[in-house]
Amino acid sequence: MPVLVLDPNEAIRLDFTSQDYAEVCNGMISKDIDEKAAIALLVNAWNMNNAAEKVIWARQRREQEDAQRENERQAQEENEQRMAVRGLEEEAARNEERKKYKNKYMDVSMAPPPMTPPEILSAYVTTRLQKGLYVELWYFTNEGLDYALKMSTALDDDTMVQSIDKDGNAIWVTAAASKGSKTIQDDKNLLWEQLSVAIPCFLDTIHAAGWTNQRQDMMARLFMGLQAHPYRLSRDPLDRTTLLKYLLEQRRLWHQALDAGTGTWNIGLLSESLIHAAGDSVRKKFFD
Repeated sequence: MPVLVLDPNEAIRLDFTSQDYAEVCNGMISKDIDEKAAIALLVNAWNMNNAAEKVIWARQRREQEDAQRENERQAQEENEQRMAVRGLEEEAARNEERKKYKNKYMDVSMAPPPMTPPEILSAYVTTRLQKGLYVELWYFTNEGLDYALKMSTALDDDTMVQSIDKDGNAIWVTAAASKGSKTIQDDKNLLWEQLSVAIPCFLDTIHAAGWTNQRQDMMARLFMGLQAHPYRLSRDPLDRTTLLKYLLEQRRLWHQALDAGTGTWNIGLLSESLIHAAGDSVRKKFFD
């Protein structure tokens, strides 16, 4: 179907009575059609053609308007998509910058200065907990917190940190070597008084590190179970040592199982059989 360029509604009907159409009229005149009838036929033909073109024009205009609206819709949709992508990219960039320069974007409390300095863990400890890895509870004791203040921050085991050798000289060692310092104690060598300080700090830290609620609950139940165990109030120091040994072994084995992907267990459920086995080991070592 031909596309109309001019609006037929604005068309002016031709003057078929003029000399320009005399030849056409004369060609139509016959014994049944005189000049007046010929002119009338031409006028009717023009009117019919003009009416048909008006219908075509109206349909053509609707199609053009529909196409324009669709183009505008698509353009708006594409623009919204570009804006959404740009917004996501800008947000990702802002999040990356916040992560990279967290001290710059950290919310600042409007509270007055504290009477005591805040307890700050070393970057080594917080990084390992953010990865869900094992960390000795000693780091959460008062001694461990004081130790953290003296150490340079370290993010990875091979990061170089400053330490003090046996002669009192400052030396540079890896974070892994520093971690293995004799200063740091295994859980089994801690005192229950130290654990009373370390456990709340540990639970707060794994919560801040994003550990799942299930794992936080397991750890809390482990500690509460040991605190409420009869051995905890026993007058025999070996009983208390037994619980600490059980705590150390279970936490290490649990994390090792996580690393190996061999499947874990509900560490919050105490095993009396394993506690007795730990007690046998403690007594055997003590009496040997």
